[in-house]
Amino acid sequence: MADILLREARIPAGPWAPEGTGEPTWMAVSGGSIAAVGRPGEPEPAADRIIELDGAVLLPGFVDSHTHLGWSAEDRWTVNWSETTTHDEALDSLRTVAARVTPGDWVTGGDWLSGTLPERELPGLAELDRATSGRPLFLRSLDHSIAILNSLALERARIDADTPDPAGGRIERYDDGTPTGVLRGTAIWSRLAAGVVPPPNRARRLAELRDLLADLSARGITEVHDIATYPVEDHRTPIHLERSFTDAGLIDSLAGDLPLRYSFRPSIWRVDEFAEVQVSSPLITFAGFKMSLDNGWYSEPGGPRIDSFRYPGAEVAGRLGKRADACGAALSIHAMGDLGVAEALDILSGLPSRAGAAVPPHRVIHARRVRREDVVRLAALGVAVEVQPWEIVAQGPRLAARGGAEFQRMLSPYRSLLDAGVVVTIGSDRRLGLRVDQRDTDPLVAVQLAVTREGLQPEQCITVTEALACATTAGAIAAGAGGRRGKVAAGYEADLVALGDDPGRLPPDRIAEARPVLTMSAGRVVFEEGAR
Repeated sequence: MADILLREARIPAGPWAPEGTGEPTWMAVSGGSIAAVGRPGEPEPAADRIIELDGAVLLPGFVDSHTHLGWSAEDRWTVNWSETTTHDEALDSLRTVAARVTPGDWVTGGDWLSGTLPERELPGLAELDRATSGRPLFLRSLDHSIAILNSLALERARIDADTPDPAGGRIERYDDGTPTGVLRGTAIWSRLAAGVVPPPNRARRLAELRDLLADLSARGITEVHDIATYPVEDHRTPIHLERSFTDAGLIDSLAGDLPLRYSFRPSIWRVDEFAEVQVSSPLITFAGFKMSLDNGWYSEPGGPRIDSFRYPGAEVAGRLGKRADACGAALSIHAMGDLGVAEALDILSGLPSRAGAAVPPHRVIHARRVRREDVVRLAALGVAVEVQPWEIVAQGPRLAARGGAEFQRMLSPYRSLLDAGVVVTIGSDRRLGLRVDQRDTDPLVAVQLAVTREGLQPEQCITVTEALACATTAGAIAAGAGGRRGKVAAGYEADLVALGDDPGRLPPDRIAEARPVLTMSAGRVVFEEGAR
């Protein structure tokens, strides 16, 4: 008796299933693992639950190998008008964000400039009320010269027709004296409005994370590798060492209903505090440490290196890496430019090789350009590379203008890396201030960009099968779980996504339309749409 029987599933051939035929078949799931995969015509086992996939394509679950869940969750509930130019754009963005926020919680953000979003384009009070539907709203311009509130926020701030203007500030009013929702000057931050919006607390952070995790499940993501840590409050640090970390304690508190696997990486500067990390769920794992090296150190056109202020230099970095390795932890090095990647490999070459070992490999993050000789070094050292395909179109044209033809050919060199045998994983690097629809979190968008590159350095394009493997199987290998996850085969853990369309049969520029209809994590159905 299986726990779940998936019927009419199509498993295409790929690294996840070398013998996949794409013909309709069944799969039995028991105890969180794939118990059996049938061949067409073979008798089906009995099951507690049967799900009809109606020919959906079944793949390993997507792995976001580099994200910042804390930032991403906050961003999901924050209105960002920094690049908004029109009234309709502003209102659409507000509706999208407000719909995510739990009714009763505040909708905050703003960050517009009058030169980008003129005041005449700001939504009016009635429009704000309709867009927010029971949620108080407080938005401020980037220069804090103007704020807009909806009616519920005005009520909570006790601002009405009888409220006087504070010294140095003004409450905008209609002809009958009632507030329009616009505050200016000291009215924004004086006692009139100060403290009305409660500071983010644990309850809000948890609500933001739950909302984000549900969205990730709907995108077919079954595992994330986060930049996270357990915050330390009881001692001082000379600088903010962990610029964008998620509070792993929040994830720990969600362990009972966590819909995906969660791996976290704190700063290398905390290596002595993380020799033995205790977590409360098998879905949560400590994945090693992260180090920031460069913020753009390229060979062309030359010039001074641009290091992260968190980078201590190669000598100290090497010592920190050896301390991490001594407690069995992998090291991930943030290196953008080709010279940054070269120095990262110099550091990693001083550590015991993990090539071929059943442990998480060391990683290089971003690698926006890699020299040909360093592609060979990455393969020889067994170092994985985390890439974010949206960087190809966001940064590619600007980087291409830096150097000559050879420099351009090795920008985001996915083809060269895969041909050399390097493990390439796809991540979103989802953080603050990105797209309101969060398509930069979507693994199918990333797969599409890796395949098409929108015409940039086409010699580095990879196939749909290769891109899907980078977004699925490679993530399991990077987690040190390649023998347990990342394949659609008996004995492997049931982390799966079913897609309504086969990405390999869609036009390359429409791959992202192959939407998930079912997501399973550790054998549990965490998203279901369209499956029966």
